[in-house]
Amino acid sequence: MTTLAQKAGLMWARLSTGLKRAPRVTPEAVEESAGFLPNFCRGDMLVNVVVIAQLLALVITLITKRISLNIFEDLLLISLFIQWIALSSAGAVCGLRRFLNQLPKLYALGATYVLLLLITVVISEAAVWLLWIMGKIPSPRPGWYSYFHVQNLSISIVVNALALRYLLGVHELQQRTASEERAKMQALKSRIRPHFVFNSLNIIASLTRSAPTKAEHAIEDMADLFRMMLTESENLVPVHKEVEVAQKYIALEQLRLDNRLTVNWDIGKFPRKAIMPVLTLQPLLENAIRFGVEPSPEGGTIDVRLWEEDESIHIQISNPMPRKRKLGRNEAPEGQALDDIRRRLQTHYGEDAKLAKQDNDGRFVVTVVLPNRGGTP
Repeated sequence: MTTLAQKAGLMWARLSTGLKRAPRVTPEAVEESAGFLPNFCRGDMLVNVVVIAQLLALVITLITKRISLNIFEDLLLISLFIQWIALSSAGAVCGLRRFLNQLPKLYALGATYVLLLLITVVISEAAVWLLWIMGKIPSPRPGWYSYFHVQNLSISIVVNALALRYLLGVHELQQRTASEERAKMQALKSRIRPHFVFNSLNIIASLTRSAPTKAEHAIEDMADLFRMMLTESENLVPVHKEVEVAQKYIALEQLRLDNRLTVNWDIGKFPRKAIMPVLTLQPLLENAIRFGVEPSPEGGTIDVRLWEEDESIHIQISNPMPRKRKLGRNEAPEGQALDDIRRRLQTHYGEDAKLAKQDNDGRFVVTVVLPNRGGTP
C-alpha cells in the first residue's frame, strides 16, 4: 500500500506539472495572432497588398493622361511606381509592427496611417530624382513637380484609409474566428475529462484492495494520459502519439469493463510527418464504448483501423450495435457526440475532413478521412 500511495503522489505531481505547463504558448503564436495590426510579413498579406496596388495602378492608367504612346508601357511604369510604394509601406509596417502594437489602438492606427503617407511622399521624391539621374527629365524640379506630389498624396490619403480599413477588418475577423475555434476545441476537450477522471478514480479505488498491482498500473497510465492531455500545447500531433494516447485510454477502460471490452488494433505505417488533431481517436473510442459496449451485458469487441491511402489518413472504428437504451439526463446522444467530433475536425481542415457512419451487419462503423497535412494549428 505504501507503493500505491507513492504512485498516487507521483500521479498528482505529474498532473500538477501538466497544469503548470498547459497555458504555455510559443512566442511565434503570440506574435502571429495577437496585436491590433495584422502581420504584413506574411505571404498572404503581401499578396493582398500587391493585388490592391495593381488594381489601383490599372485604374490610374485608365483615367489619367498618357505618359507615352503605348498604354501598356504606361501601365508598366505606373505599376512599378505604385508597387514600390506598396511594398515599402508593407515592409515598414512589418518592421515596426511590434512597437506599433504596444501603443493604444487609436495611436497605433494614427501612427501607421501617417507612416504610410510619409512613405508615399519620400518615394515620390525619390522617383523624381531617379528620373533626373537617368536623364529622363532636365531638372529635379520639373514644372509638374508640385502637381505630382499633390496628386500622389491625395490618392494615398484615400487609398491607404480604405486599404487599412479592409485589412484591419480581415485581421479582426481572423482573430475572432481563431478565438472561437480555440474555445470550441477547448470545450470539446473539457467534455472528455470530468466523467473520465471520476470513472478512473473509481476504478483505482476499487482495485486498491483486490488488485493493488493493477491499481498501480492504472495510476501510471492515468498520469501519463493526463500529462499528455494537459501539456499538449499544439493542436496537431504525430499519428503515433495520438495512437499512444488512445491505447492508454483503452487500458483504463479495460480495467473498468474487464473482459467485457476487447479492442483489436490494426495500425498501418505512417510517415514521420503525418499528423492529426490531438484527441481525435479518444472521443471516437469513447463513443464506441459508451453506445456499443456498455449497454450490452456481455460487452463487445471494437475494431480500430488506421491506414494511409491517397495521401489521406483513414480511421475506421467498428463497434457492436446493442438495442436502444434510455439515455441519462446529462448524456448526449450518439449522433450529437459524432457531430461534435465532425465540427472539431472541420475547424482544422474545412470540408476536406470527412466523417461518415453506417450500419454494417449489426455493427456500427465510423469512418474518418483526414488530409495528410498540417491543417490549422
